[in-house]
Amino acid sequence: MHQGALLIVGVGGLGSLWAERAHSRCSAFSDLLLIDADENTFNGSPEAHCLHLDASGEAKGAAALPMLAKHRLNEGIKEIQPLIDKAELVVILTCLGGGVGSGAASEFARLARESDCMVVSIVGFPFAEQPIRYQLAEESFPELFNNSNVCIKVSLERLSWQSKERKLDWKKGAGWIEELVEGLLSTLAKVGKINLDLMDFRTIVEHPGEATILVGSGPTNSLSEVVKTALQSPLSDLNVDGAKGCWIQVEGGPDMTIYHLNTVTEEFVSMLDSDCQVLLGARSSDKMIGRIRVVAVVSGL
Repeated sequence: MHQGALLIVGVGGLGSLWAERAHSRCSAFSDLLLIDADENTFNGSPEAHCLHLDASGEAKGAAALPMLAKHRLNEGIKEIQPLIDKAELVVILTCLGGGVGSGAASEFARLARESDCMVVSIVGFPFAEQPIRYQLAEESFPELFNNSNVCIKVSLERLSWQSKERKLDWKKGAGWIEELVEGLLSTLAKVGKINLDLMDFRTIVEHPGEATILVGSGPTNSLSEVVKTALQSPLSDLNVDGAKGCWIQVEGGPDMTIYHLNTVTEEFVSMLDSDCQVLLGARSSDKMIGRIRVVAVVSGL
């Protein structure tokens, strides 16, 4: 794909942290844009394009004012329009419940769709112990969902619980979010043994109904566990039974065999509708020796 075709966008403080970590894994073939009202978000991001939604001129956040954040985004859109114009796929990482995420994320998604970008949104939902933030998140979610081709709702409670299992920091995505973004973008950016491209992605996500992305990885001697990990991904609580479309990429090392590829694919696809449209890709990477990773987009849910 041409330079700039893949754009990772972090909206708000937590979304920007997720975006930075995801971009660090695929900086060679993606651009990074950070959007926030707090200028401290941009301090550790020398490679990022930044849009500062400074509502007060005092480098403070937008509190619980999503309409203000949306307005500020539109005021500054000319600064980042060239990035949108170049992009073919935009991955938005955000957390709802605050002013910037709840306001600017859906507006950016709308503008990207107007420029004919595919939009994948990964959206954190606040903890239940934060009722005001949770209510704001519920109110703002439908607009972001409607402006996205794929919109994955991430429970911070589930992410926190999973992070304890993996002994990782939930605020940094517990490893799951960056692995998902890396897997998705590397599938589109790099040549594989069996190639998938953005047209294949469009074909699958345009099936009527909801769609989600799943990721799982593990050693080649535990292929069933790899599939199980993907199906139990904490990033989505959708049941994939009966899915009508599936875009699945299997990545392994130079030691990956046809047996590995077939076993993983057949076991994963067996969980879907018998008439499911399946598009398969496969790629080899030296860093995956002895391991297998599955990245799948399932739709028509």
